[in-house]
Amino acid sequence: MRRLLCGLALACSLSAQTLTLDDVLASVDKHYPPLLAAVLEREVAAGGVEAALGKFDFRIGMRADTDQFGFYSNERLNTGFDQYLQTWGASVYGGWRVGRGEFATYDGKLQTRTDGEWRGGVKLPLFRDRRIDERRADLQRARLERTLADLSVDQQRVAITQMATRRYWDWVAAGRRYQVADALLKIALQRDAQLRESVDLGQIPPIEAVENRRAILQRQSQLVEQRRGLENAAIELSLFYRDASGTPVRAGSDRLPALLPGTETITEAALAEDVELAIRRRPELRYLATEREQARVDLQLAENQMLPGVELSLGFTAEAGGGPVKRGPNELKAGIGFELPFQRRSASGKIMMVTAKINQIRQKEKMTRDKIEAEVRDAASAVRAAHERVSLLREEVTVARELEEAERARFDLGEGTLFLVNLREQATADAAIRELAAVNDWLRAKAIYEQSTAQLLARP
Repeated sequence: MRRLLCGLALACSLSAQTLTLDDVLASVDKHYPPLLAAVLEREVAAGGVEAALGKFDFRIGMRADTDQFGFYSNERLNTGFDQYLQTWGASVYGGWRVGRGEFATYDGKLQTRTDGEWRGGVKLPLFRDRRIDERRADLQRARLERTLADLSVDQQRVAITQMATRRYWDWVAAGRRYQVADALLKIALQRDAQLRESVDLGQIPPIEAVENRRAILQRQSQLVEQRRGLENAAIELSLFYRDASGTPVRAGSDRLPALLPGTETITEAALAEDVELAIRRRPELRYLATEREQARVDLQLAENQMLPGVELSLGFTAEAGGGPVKRGPNELKAGIGFELPFQRRSASGKIMMVTAKINQIRQKEKMTRDKIEAEVRDAASAVRAAHERVSLLREEVTVARELEEAERARFDLGEGTLFLVNLREQATADAAIRELAAVNDWLRAKAIYEQSTAQLLARP
């Protein structure tokens, strides 16, 4: 969206002081607080991923024990590490321990040779926790949350850009309406001195000067109204257009572009293509798809809980040094454990819940897809209608201006009245203002169309 509308604004810029749509949108990217707050959601989500990765941190530990003043006197030191892996749910461990002194027969395993005992091994689940477990599920959820944060930023960026675009063109249209009202007033003011002189010379009746005075007052009132509209539009625009410190800047009328862009319609072929592109690009559908992936993680975890817990362990120990220890010096140890809750209602209930949630999301996706198509087609209809209105109103302005010039020529020849001239001038001004409104409607409709098709997200 930015490239098209910024290009239109830049094309009609005639001076370096002109405020372009590109200036406004660049300010939005750098300084608009709601967008900056939305971007920070990415950091929040990134922190969640880091926290989930923390469950796979390499862990080390140490414990020292001693028994003194009893029948058996000894000292023990045990250090080790363990590491959970993201592959197959496996974990590895290792360490070193030493036990010196006198030990009871039942504590004989605590005693080691003089240089201690080295150990290492691996634990591997064969069914439950092999494909997924709580740690890996949390990590997958956190990464999907980061994707959701990115999509939320995209969605808010599109909406904010569309609002900023509308405020910019509202300001431009308000400035053009003010210029029309100002030009209309100047015509009456320039004519006032000539009319008074003609009245003094007896060339025209005094009522003509009074009629012109009435027109001046009316047009001054209209100018005040349009000035207020321009000030309001500048204030609304300042929420999006900010300086380097983030302070809102109210653009003056001297920064208005000289011309409004031309309008164009949307063909059926372009509409059909944009509908398909919108369905692929709109963040809402991708957001729902990501939520569905999160639910699938929960479903996999619940299905995992239905499996029997069978864990294979394989370890190796090596005794170093000398001493009376009657084992080793090297030993290979293997074991297998089995666990299975008989009813497994917790897992089956979770499967029912998550399956229903996935089906809910699918229905939401279908409705969202239909809604996106409806929004795009409605926005295209608004663009087409506004373009048609602009074409008709431009013809009306041309005809109104011809009538105005003809009525002014009749008045100069003494065949008409100033009242009719004022009516024709006012009719021309009203038609010009309606044309500006129609062009602004087209620009607003175009911005909505660009938002509905998410063209902003298509830029490289």
